[in-house]
Amino acid sequence: MSYRLTIKRKCMKLIINNVEFPFDFGCRVLKLKYKDKECPYSEISDFWDDIKPANFIDICKLVNLEQRRVGILHLGIDEIISSVKPKLVSSVKIPKSTTWVNSDGEVEVHSYDDVYELYKVDGEHFSEGLELWRKADDCHYVRCKDTSTDREYLIWVDVNSIARTNNIMVGNVNAIHAIAWTIQTDVPQGKIKEIIRQGDCILIKPSGKYEPLSTPRHLTRKEYLDLMVAES
Repeated sequence: MSYRLTIKRKCMKLIINNVEFPFDFGCRVLKLKYKDKECPYSEISDFWDDIKPANFIDICKLVNLEQRRVGILHLGIDEIISSVKPKLVSSVKIPKSTTWVNSDGEVEVHSYDDVYELYKVDGEHFSEGLELWRKADDCHYVRCKDTSTDREYLIWVDVNSIARTNNIMVGNVNAIHAIAWTIQTDVPQGKIKEIIRQGDCILIKPSGKYEPLSTPRHLTRKEYLDLMVAES
């Protein structure tokens, strides 16, 4: 490959499922999406067979949440389980109901179970590239679905920080503690009136006057369960 082509590839981007990826990593995600299929684009057909599909660890290292979501979507849950064998730590089901207007213009009440799962991945799967004497810590993620789009997300969480946020022992952290922790706010505890979730967007309404925190904090399990008044 020529030097000029190498520079060009570094500057290029790929759009997969409406999410932008750096060119080289995007090619690896495309290889997942079109597994066992012919190259979808003539521009990359010359090196399509040489592209190594992205794996779970590669995807987990992505900083961008949407990039991780798309990567995990095309990797598939079955492949994730076979790759790192995550251990289910906690599964919590919250019965919920919401209203919407159906195709006939009538208001319907929709009842559903909102399920959250907390998993642990053994740190040995993240030790690649580290010194032989060093072992990565165990990692945890919470698995959930977007209530409006049914998209599935795997969100990495810090169980030690979750425990501190909720003033509990690490061993008592469950999936609701974890999903609550993923939400941050500058509103102090005791000053939130209500929380509204619209898809990926979290709206937090303060109660009365308050001094914003200089450093955002994580929500507690109690706040998530008691103050979430609407979802769509």
